[in-house]
Parts: sequence; C-alpha cells; structure tokens
Amino acid sequence: MAVYGDDQMNDARMALMTVRAAVEAGAVVLNHAEVTGLRFTRGRVTGAELRDRLSGDEFGVNARLVLNATGPWVDHLRRMEDPNAAPSIRLSKGAHLVLKRTSPWKAALATPIDKYRITFALPWEDMLLLGTTDEVYEGDPADVAVNDKDVAQILDEAAFSIRDQQLDRDLITYAFAGLRVLPGGPGDTAKAKRETVVTEGRGGMLSVAGGKWTTFRHIGRTVMKKLETLPGHPLGDDFEPVSSLPRKLPLPGVANPRAVAHRLLVDRPAPGPRMAADTARHLATHYGSLAFDIARIANENPELAERVHPDAPEIWAQVVWARDHEWAETADDVLRRRTTLTIRGLATDEIRARVQDLLDKK
Repeated sequence: MAVYGDDQMNDARMALMTVRAAVEAGAVVLNHAEVTGLRFTRGRVTGAELRDRLSGDEFGVNARLVLNATGPWVDHLRRMEDPNAAPSIRLSKGAHLVLKRTSPWKAALATPIDKYRITFALPWEDMLLLGTTDEVYEGDPADVAVNDKDVAQILDEAAFSIRDQQLDRDLITYAFAGLRVLPGGPGDTAKAKRETVVTEGRGGMLSVAGGKWTTFRHIGRTVMKKLETLPGHPLGDDFEPVSSLPRKLPLPGVANPRAVAHRLLVDRPAPGPRMAADTARHLATHYGSLAFDIARIANENPELAERVHPDAPEIWAQVVWARDHEWAETADDVLRRRTTLTIRGLATDEIRARVQDLLDKK
C-alpha cells in the first residue's frame, strides 16, 4: 500500500475564478449564450452568431480571431466553419456519485479495477465522492446523464474496498456525468492520453480541445504561442508575446484558507452574532479573500447572514454575491454551479423559489 498527499478542488468554483480573472484582464463574458453560427468575410471566420438561451434574443459579435474552446462541442463548431471537417476528438463519459457519509472520512481511497482503470472514494464537500466510469460517448453532449447502469457499476466497484452500509442507495444525494475530450483515434478510451489538440480550420478559426484541469494554464500558453505563429498577429499590434507574460499569476481571491477562516471568525460585527465555524471554513475554501466581501454583505443585512438550509454551511449573502458578481441568472446557476446545495440534496422547491426571487431583484 502507498500513501501520498494531494489536493482537491471544486471545479465549478475554479471555473468561476478563472472567468473572473479574465474579466479583470479586460474580457467581456456572456452566460447562457449559445453559438448558432459563424460570421465570414471573404472566406475567413470573423465573428459568431449567438442566442441568449434564457430570453431567446439573437445577436452577433465581430472579431479579428475566433478561438473555439467549447470542449465536447468543439467539432460541432468546426463543422460550422467547414462542413467536411474530419473529427478531431472523441468523447468518453465519466459518471460520479455523491453520498452522505456514515462515518468520518479523511483519506482518498483508490482501488484498481483493471490494468487501466481505478475507482476512487474521496472525501469532498463533507460528503463522499465515488467514481468514475469510462465509456465511449457518441450522443449530444447536452444529453449526457447518469443512468441506472452507471450507478450500479460505481457501487459494485466501490464494494471491493468500502463497507456495504456506506454504499446504501438511500445515501446518494447527487449523481453527475461529464465528458472527457480525448484526441481522435482508435482504441479503448480508458487507455487514451489526455493530450491537447490544437487545429486551425480553413476559415482561420483556431480550435483547442482536450487536456484536463491540472494543465489548463499550460493549454492557455500553448494557444497563445500558436497565435504568435499566425500571419499578421491576428490580435493586432497590442498582442503581447507569451514570453513577456508572468508564469505565476494567482487567481482572484487566492489566500491561505485557514487565515481567512480565522479572520472571519474573529472579525465579529457589532452588534451581531459570530459567524458559524463551518460557514467560515466554507467561505474561506470556496472564495478565498473574496469571502470578506460576502461577509460584509451579511453584516450589512442580517437576513443574508442566515443559512440557506440548516444542514449546509451556505448563507444567503452568497446568493446575492452570485447574482451581482458571478453572472448567476437561474436558481440552478446558484444551487448547482456556485454553491453546494444541490450536491448535498438540499435544493428544495422552497429554496429554489427564494433564490430565484433574489436573482430577479437584480
């Protein structure tokens, strides 16, 4: 047996902080925007047609360069550029289960299933995360979902090393599936390498796919280097060479979570109750130093300092923060993509209605 230290993340929070960093660098971001077509000028891709999936409004944008970084939809956009474009990727579906814990769980457990696959049992968000599966996926990426076969497989494989009482189906609070974007080619997806694929289409659109979270900064630098080789520097004279970019640039809010939690606990509003320890830890680990801004919202309005649900650490101030600073438009944006209420199985109809009411007050 081997034991080693590792880190874990909340991928939705990581994505939001990356988007926030882009905004701070001058980017304009759109939420719930779908690409419905590309714009062309003399055979070159010079923009995109978009549709707001919530309002149905249609609009377009012009650009000197269009970068297609749409994950499992990357080939869909490449065919908008060139209907005859050959596939550049293939998709592998991975499913996970989130369960309530029946006892304390502090270590990540990895159990080999065969020569290529390992099943994991991880402590995550005060829950237990089990998975994953690996199978070829050929449907619409928007339709990917966990099915009964996935649930049975994950629980059966976990049973090799986990007590039966922890694997009771009644403990499952959430199930989710995602798609791995792998380089195109033959063979079992479980054996495929997580390589990054960068292609330039006949209309000049640059497409990037593949990789994983642990290499996302490297992927970004790879794309920037590719832009440097394109004729005429398509981003214009203000294009900054990769060599001049800082190699270490922290994401917004990066701070020592223990130090942040300590300050949240000792900086007690006067008058007002002290923040609960689990809420302080949650804010510190999910927002970093931005947690102080959320605490300020709660201090200014005591109702927003209350828990969203008694069994979760989230407070209502996080909903306001998601609305005003994280582009949240729907209850799912908040409950599933910006907090942990849904994965804990606590996104009740009453909570959803109140969250949406707060969002509508923007």
